[in-house]
Amino acid sequence: MGQTLADLRAENYVPDAVPDSDLEYFTTDGTSRKIGWGDTPAVLVVDMTLAFTEERADVGEPCVAANAELLEAARAADVPVFYVTPSAPGTYPDDYQGTTKTSSGASDDPDPERVEWREKLDVIAPELEPEADEVVVPKPRASSFFDTHYANLLHYYGIDTLIVTGMTTSGCVRGTVVDGHSSNFRVIVPPECVGDRSIISHELSLFDMSMKYADVTPVADVIEKLGEYAETPVVADD
Repeated sequence: MGQTLADLRAENYVPDAVPDSDLEYFTTDGTSRKIGWGDTPAVLVVDMTLAFTEERADVGEPCVAANAELLEAARAADVPVFYVTPSAPGTYPDDYQGTTKTSSGASDDPDPERVEWREKLDVIAPELEPEADEVVVPKPRASSFFDTHYANLLHYYGIDTLIVTGMTTSGCVRGTVVDGHSSNFRVIVPPECVGDRSIISHELSLFDMSMKYADVTPVADVIEKLGEYAETPVVADD
């Protein structure tokens, strides 16, 4: 028996804006679209820097809070946490394209708001500050995997499941998710832990990722799952 549209909406991330006529293309013969978890998860935090988290407070603040809760659970379960940030201003020529098709931001732009934004581009939100042994890698493009060797690094550590969080959903998060899938990772995206300056782009990007590249899973469920990876406490002999 094939999937119904109601099944798809119940089991996946499907915004109300997606019409049934579009959703029909994603029905299956009854098999789930979920890829599930592997044995060795890690968290990859994408561009949770002040330039993005402060851009829209109504988006950034709850996203930071959800990430903080997730990172606490991951660390408690000894699940490794990795970070990526945009390359620092001045890393490339002023007219070099940044993570999107705009330039990286000319350093002689006198607009005070742009100057302040550039200064915060690679500054991770203090609530999410990496611990001393956690890797932070700058990236030159949207995807965390482009020209960073991140896939090799994660495979070196034996990671098979990647929980991707950060900003923005339709840009660097989606680019990372697609390349993470292409690099043979099981990808999990908690929707509360990603954000975008455009709400419709956020919603439809999550839908697209849910249908093709990742399991879009509520952060509460992700945290519960992380608890299963925690080491069993060793009880000392009397």
